[in-house]
Amino acid sequence: MKSFRIILPLVLLFLFADVQGQKKKVTTKKAVSNNTVVIKMAERNFGSPSSISAITDVIESDAAYESLKNLVENYGVTITYADNTFRGKESLKRGDFIVALNAALNNLKSKMDAAGVVDTTLFNTYDRNRGGAYLTGVSQVKDLPETSIYFPAAKSLIERWGIAAPFALNKTLNANSTIPEKEVYDILRVTMGYNSAGVNPYSTAITRDKFAIVLNNAVTQKMTEINSLHTMQQAKRDAERRRQLDSLQRVDMLRKDSITKEIELRKQEAAQKEEEARKKLLEKKKN
Repeated sequence: MKSFRIILPLVLLFLFADVQGQKKKVTTKKAVSNNTVVIKMAERNFGSPSSISAITDVIESDAAYESLKNLVENYGVTITYADNTFRGKESLKRGDFIVALNAALNNLKSKMDAAGVVDTTLFNTYDRNRGGAYLTGVSQVKDLPETSIYFPAAKSLIERWGIAAPFALNKTLNANSTIPEKEVYDILRVTMGYNSAGVNPYSTAITRDKFAIVLNNAVTQKMTEINSLHTMQQAKRDAERRRQLDSLQRVDMLRKDSITKEIELRKQEAAQKEEEARKKLLEKKKN
């Protein structure tokens, strides 16, 4: 009986310690699990509406309405989402920025080609990190798998346009992080020649509304430049055609003059021969 009284507390103590140990294991497991969770924001697919009326969260009184309308309807810029929203009050993400920038550049280039404008200086390559993080291929971007919706735009910017400015020094895009307003202005200034006094260098982010306004201003300015260049080049082509036409006309006139002179010369030669023949006949008659 005495030994039972001694053993029973020991058994109870052992069971209590085991339960506490199990609790500790579970708690630790949860802590480890919590520490290893990686929160990844889902990428939003982009839309391609042909009309501003298809965008459900934009009305005519919105400050960005006309800019967004121009970007969507006249330039086909990819700037809205697949659910037909624009979400103008949200901060602009780096991934959305490169998609819109690439679409704007490609559409402007298409309009330039259609207008017959030839000028390689209209768009500039830009890598503010050159030397430390110069990118020559999209495969060098560490956080951008081929399955990413941002991959095609990144590939085009880097490999077609030679623009690596939106990517960080460590060769990442950080697609879901916000992009500072100053950086947006800086990239548009160097790549498209857009200058504006409206930049706020103290702003840590730019809203999608303001970005639509700024990008539309940059696109409109560049299109004005393209149209002016088209007018100049067209005038040069017209002048060259006129010069060629004048040259052809002069050649034709010279040719006609030459033929006329040749005919006149032949007439004179024929008249001279007839005169000589007439004189010979008269001399024969006299003899």
